[in-house]
Amino acid sequence: MNDNVLYRKWRPLTFNEVVGQEHVTTTLINSIDLNQTSHAYLFTGPRGVGKTTMARVLAKAMNCTITPNCCLQPKGNRDFCDNCKSINDGNMIDLIEIDAASNRSIDDIRDIKEKSLFAPNIGNCKVYIIDEAHGLTGPAQQAFLKLLEEPPKNVIIILATTEINSIPQTIISRCQRFDFSRISLEQMSSHLKLISDSEDIKISNDACNVISMNSSGSLRDAENILQQISSLKNKDVKEEDVYNFLGLSRIDTGIKLTENILKNEIDSVLRLIQKESESGTDPLHLKNQILKCLRTIIYIKHGLNDLLEETDSTISSLLSISKKISVDKVSKVSKMLINSQVEPNEFPPLSLEIALIECCDLTENEKLETTETPTANIDNIKEKAQDIITNKTDGNPINASSPTEEVRKFVTKKPEIKPTAASVPMAKKENEANLQPKRKVVNEEWKSVCNSLRRVKGNKYFIGGLLNSVSPEIKEGKINLIFKSNTMKQNFLSEISNNETKQKVIDSIKDNYNESLELVVDELVDSSIEEQNPLVKTPIVQHAISMGAKIKKNN
Repeated sequence: MNDNVLYRKWRPLTFNEVVGQEHVTTTLINSIDLNQTSHAYLFTGPRGVGKTTMARVLAKAMNCTITPNCCLQPKGNRDFCDNCKSINDGNMIDLIEIDAASNRSIDDIRDIKEKSLFAPNIGNCKVYIIDEAHGLTGPAQQAFLKLLEEPPKNVIIILATTEINSIPQTIISRCQRFDFSRISLEQMSSHLKLISDSEDIKISNDACNVISMNSSGSLRDAENILQQISSLKNKDVKEEDVYNFLGLSRIDTGIKLTENILKNEIDSVLRLIQKESESGTDPLHLKNQILKCLRTIIYIKHGLNDLLEETDSTISSLLSISKKISVDKVSKVSKMLINSQVEPNEFPPLSLEIALIECCDLTENEKLETTETPTANIDNIKEKAQDIITNKTDGNPINASSPTEEVRKFVTKKPEIKPTAASVPMAKKENEANLQPKRKVVNEEWKSVCNSLRRVKGNKYFIGGLLNSVSPEIKEGKINLIFKSNTMKQNFLSEISNNETKQKVIDSIKDNYNESLELVVDELVDSSIEEQNPLVKTPIVQHAISMGAKIKKNN
């Protein structure tokens, strides 16, 4: 194997060797063919997807001296001119690569502006590649504007960044912007297999898929993992080796945990967590794996299987689970798990265990989704009608007028319906509303609201802890919150001044009561508990209550 690491040895040298990013390569190839290149480019996207590589290939294409251009040759051909060879070897003096993370001041930009005035030494143009462009200071960015807008003749500037939001619009508008996407699972796995075959590394397609799925769409990360694990296993890599090397659990574990959570099988969940924890699996990885399975179930329920980058066996396993569960239940479990705080590399994994137990409790009272409908079964009606007509019970035909009458009675017979809130006459409901203007809701639904918000923290306090001291009432589409102390009320009002926190409270109420209710905080407070013991009013007790503590009554 070459002394270079894999990601450097296998760095693409032409446009056709770049993995993915077809929208970028096609545009640049056409602009070169038509001689319509720009003076400034901006490449943005995640790490390890080819931004700097594409910038170097573009620099070679702009300085190539032969026709057709060296950078346009088919994949696998590497016949380069002298200028392109010098860029490949890193010896081209007209290609200046600058790391903006360390050369970020206004003096560095001033130095670039002065040197750009000199003509190219060897190539057709002088190319500046400024990597990590978001690292430039504010004054440096301002000093760069004039050079970007009207650079000297034969000067091309290429900016590369992973944080496009840190680049001011005044710079973006002066460049041709290209957004690089994450490399797909299929493309990355194929490229890893190509490298493995060329480097005499024995590795299965499944192992390549595992590496690709855990590289966050970054080809450089995947190539580094491949080189590390091939060195560890002496170029004989199995799928199990990848899982052990990365400290991961198999996707089957995530599927099994997801199924046990949705079935409320707490004992099975705890056994699996303990087993994986003892084998060195990161609890945070298990949480993310469960969330990934829940996301896959939601996609399957909506018929979006083609958008999933999962194996056929994984989709098949989750498909069988999705048939027994509703999207609403999966959504609630996902929300609770996302809001839970799981510590990475924790042993024993207490935070993960508590989070999953809470998810199981959430599904305890949920009913499985059913497909039964209350409509009559036509075949049964026909069979019953035939029995009535032929009088199968004694074998003798009955009266001609009798069968019609019997059939009509059977078909038109209405099922007995118990009166519900929807079937009560409007006048009666209005009378009941006048007699009982408010409906107290200190029940399981409100406890579920508090439980779902117990880990949601505002600026200072946990929202669930503040709401534990509330006596809610529902009236005319509004939920009125009556606090037991003025301090708790003021703390809650302060927290929901943040619209994001307020929306979480409203969403939780809607999810648990299955209706949209306007949130109202009552001006009065219920001081019944305060009157019993003056110590309740002390700041330390109030703070403890806001963190979830409760007042214990003495008999």
